[in-house]
Amino acid sequence: MPHGFGIVGHGVVGSIFSRLLRNHGARVLSYDCLLDRPEAASSMQKKIKDDGSKACSLAEVLEASDYVLSVVTPQSCREIADCVSRSLHGHQVFVDLTSTSPAVKRMIGVIVTSSGAEFVEGVILGAVNSLTSPIILLGGPAGDSAALVFQQYGLAARFYSPEIGRASAFKMLRSIFSKGIEAVLVETLVAARRAGLLDEIWEEIRTTLCTGDVEGTLQTWIRSHARSAQRRCHEMQQVSHFLEEIGIEAVLPRASGQVFARSFELGISDALPQEPES
Repeated sequence: MPHGFGIVGHGVVGSIFSRLLRNHGARVLSYDCLLDRPEAASSMQKKIKDDGSKACSLAEVLEASDYVLSVVTPQSCREIADCVSRSLHGHQVFVDLTSTSPAVKRMIGVIVTSSGAEFVEGVILGAVNSLTSPIILLGGPAGDSAALVFQQYGLAARFYSPEIGRASAFKMLRSIFSKGIEAVLVETLVAARRAGLLDEIWEEIRTTLCTGDVEGTLQTWIRSHARSAQRRCHEMQQVSHFLEEIGIEAVLPRASGQVFARSFELGISDALPQEPES
């Protein structure tokens, strides 16, 4: 008999998971808070049906599911955990896939396991699209077995750690880089357009990231940071002044300058007078 999956939160991620799971033979039930709102229930029921799932109450989802996947907003994840913990039982696995901190994941884990059910920490990496499963990292004592079941039903899951919180910590740290790069790109391109240099700057970015030695560039930035922190701080101050002159708020140049200034003030250049080898 195929496993039963309950989707709690039928937004973009819930919709994609429903389709993938159903296409690979799973039994899928879905609940979304919009089902409880008369003005939105009909359209949500149609969406859930179109995704190959069955619209149910939260109680029905919890009663019939082997795996309960919480894909609600971060603001709602604790509330959902409190609510479902009253109805979960021993053979069930609750998987929290919201983008929250390690501390929140651990807190939800305590709530869920107090019901007798197993808790799995889940994080989703990368963009979510309608064609393929995003990469899913699963953590916790039940994470390994859950990953095998997820893979059976078309989800690109892999076991990350038996310790609750490590997968979320990985995603949080990864987001510093990925979301930071996104913000840098947006601010750079907005400023470049204002300065009339959009095409030239875009080509420079493409050359650096696509055709250059990215590994070498990253290593150079890290290795030269201590020696060049003061100079780069002053450069970012000039960049900030320039952006202000063309009517752009210099959010990221100011923040970058603060990082360089802090490194200089801490005396990193004195502690590391020569560039480290690695």
